[in-house]
Amino acid sequence: MSKLFEISNEFAALFDNYEELMETTEEEDKADIEQAWFDTLTGIEGEFETKAESVAQYIKNLSSEAEAIKAEEKALAARRKAKENSAARMKEYLKNCMDAMSLKKIETAKAKISIRNNAASLKIDDEQAFIQMLESSGRTELLKYAAPELKKTDIKNLIKGGEEFTGVSLVASESLIIK
Repeated sequence: MSKLFEISNEFAALFDNYEELMETTEEEDKADIEQAWFDTLTGIEGEFETKAESVAQYIKNLSSEAEAIKAEEKALAARRKAKENSAARMKEYLKNCMDAMSLKKIETAKAKISIRNNAASLKIDDEQAFIQMLESSGRTELLKYAAPELKKTDIKNLIKGGEEFTGVSLVASESLIIK
């Protein structure tokens, strides 16, 4: 069976050759030649329709598979998110229980659990107000890019060095590590 584009090309060539065919055919043979031309055209159209239907069915099948994969991706993402949330809640529960018992470390045959002190992170109550304060006080070296954005690492270092900013603090946190 021919390929779809080959059938299309044959169809176009048949139309392109019609006038030339009629001009070069003897008058008494024109009716037979024209009938043969129409029969060929009908055959090409039928073959094209059959092939087009097969291609359309394949497209529908691919689209259906893609939708099924998309639905499965959503279901898996929802399951993953639920598992991540459950693990985070259980981790927080375990950390709170260890804090209540003043335990920083537990080692067993199957798990090593410890509470680690994280590096202090910068907490800014109102970032826009802080940006405006820096701009008005000429402390633009603590901003980056054309649109004001904070250089949080530099601000954190200044606070560690003893400088104070209203509404800005370093907040220490802990996290539970399971190995």
